[in-house]
Order: sequence, then structure tokens, then C-alpha cells
Amino acid sequence: MTIRPETSNFIKELERHANRKLNYPQEVAYLVDIARLSNAVDQFEDTIFHAKFIAKSFAVMRRIGADDEGYDKLSAEFQSSLQKATALLKSLVERAPSEIHQHYATTYFSLNQETLDKLMNLINDLALVKNWRVDGKPLP
Repeated sequence: MTIRPETSNFIKELERHANRKLNYPQEVAYLVDIARLSNAVDQFEDTIFHAKFIAKSFAVMRRIGADDEGYDKLSAEFQSSLQKATALLKSLVERAPSEIHQHYATTYFSLNQETLDKLMNLINDLALVKNWRVDGKPLP
């Protein structure tokens, strides 16, 4: 799958906007193009909404610790949102060519610690896309 030039430019602008490099710029670009080319932009918007919540919740959970009041409720909401985001991502990549679909399945959706860490890094990248959208900037 070839990434559209406007999407490549978007990734560069997103990194400048965020003032940091993405963990997985190519994967974010693929997701943007898959959403655009399959008329699933609303689904992508839902995904980045959950990504932002997950990223913020995880940071709060790490800061307050498991013994703090409210941690259990936040943890449950985090898990629920993570499941929704993962389902949305899986649904998006099902629309991609088989090699892209397989890459996401093995890299982000296998049930082990390494893939969970990678998924969280991808989610952090997608949260930056949500910040971009909150600032009123369009998707390519």
C-alpha cells in the first residue's frame, strides 16, 4: 500500500505540531489512508477519541498509583476504552491489503506484553492526531 503524498505531508506537520517524532509514523499514515480510502473517517475519528482518553488515563493511573481512591474506576474505564479502540483499529485494518492487515495483527493485536507496549505507543501517536483535530486542523 502506497501512502498518499498529502498523508506524508500531514505526518510531517503533525510531528511539528506535537513537537516530537511519532513512534510509528508509517502506521499512523496507513490508518489515515485506510480511513480516507474506505470512507471510514468517522470510525478513525472515534478511534483517535478513545486514543486520547487512553493516553490521558494511563498517565493519571501511573501518577496516582493503584492504591489511590478512584484508581479502580479509572482502570475499568481505561480497559473499556482500550477494548473499543482496539476493535475500531482491527475493523479499520481489515479494509487494508492483506500484508498491512497481517502486520497490524502480529505487531499490535497479539496478546503479549511486547505487542501491548507497541499498541500503547501507537495509541499515543493517535492521541496526537486527536490533539491536531481539537486544534481545528483537518485530516488529509
